[in-house]
Amino acid sequence: MKKIFLALAAVAALAACSKSEAEFEAQTEISFTPVTKNITKAMVTDNTFPISESFNVWAWYKQLPNSTSIENWQKANDIDNQWYIVEKPFINRDATTWKGQTSYYWPKLGSLLFAGYYPTSLEGNVSYEFENESTGGKNKMIFSGIYQSAVAATGYTEDIMYFNMTGVSSNAGPVAVVFRHALSWITVNVKKSEGSPKIVINEIKFTKVNDKGTGTVDNSAANNEIVWVTEGNMDAATVFGNNVELATTNTKLLEPLFIPQTMEGELVINYTIYSSDSEFFTETYSASLNSFQTSEAAAMTKWEPAKHYTYNIEIGTSEILIEPTVQTWDNVTVPVESLK
Repeated sequence: MKKIFLALAAVAALAACSKSEAEFEAQTEISFTPVTKNITKAMVTDNTFPISESFNVWAWYKQLPNSTSIENWQKANDIDNQWYIVEKPFINRDATTWKGQTSYYWPKLGSLLFAGYYPTSLEGNVSYEFENESTGGKNKMIFSGIYQSAVAATGYTEDIMYFNMTGVSSNAGPVAVVFRHALSWITVNVKKSEGSPKIVINEIKFTKVNDKGTGTVDNSAANNEIVWVTEGNMDAATVFGNNVELATTNTKLLEPLFIPQTMEGELVINYTIYSSDSEFFTETYSASLNSFQTSEAAAMTKWEPAKHYTYNIEIGTSEILIEPTVQTWDNVTVPVESLK
């Protein structure tokens, strides 16, 4: 009987070990399927996040059912949240999913809440403050000390994107995240009027452009939109083009991404009109940036996050036509302005 008892105990122990191993093997790695709801010209050329790019991720954990909504997750004050992933890079593992550079796994119980940003080179300039209602705080992602590069040399600042308060679940499927754009996209197109002589753009610039700022995303903001406070030099001028001869079709000059801000300065155009190689004259034209109006006759007083501002400029011998448009990476047009 003693031998039989020992044999049964060994079988039970083996069964317990196998169950434990099966549970461990059933763990599923956390993965993301990122898209960009709106398209930016700087880095993303369609709605799919490029497989060559990575992004940083935070995750918080609470022991709540996987059906918990984001709102209820945050209101569960009697259950403390715990850091689960702290600003770690996620890279492409195949054509559709991004996983941690170091693997991270779904917890067997409870829900995770995610936030993240692109590019990973901003590490050190991005932080996250997680608070719940019991402390009266807000969940905040903060982009601090973001500096705009010299667009005359580089063409544009690197795209900055983020997602916030996403994917409450303890299931095994990939988390679908939608990136939002943090900056304003500016495009300047220039052409000459039909029948005009040779015209050369010497310089186009926006004056009084802030080149540094801090952006904050908190969960109480509408649609998790970023709010910027500028810190830079208001005397800075951003230059477009240098000695560009115009055609009668649009020439697209440099396209920067600006820190969103109130339009304090002017659009300044310096150009030369040639009647011959030896006969020419140079003109400078300027217009207040906030003088343009939308189709609803509302003044365009600021560059806003995730909007595209296009200035289509036509230069002739007697007048300049400027057709600005505003896009939320959709088509939102602004009427043509005739400026003499």
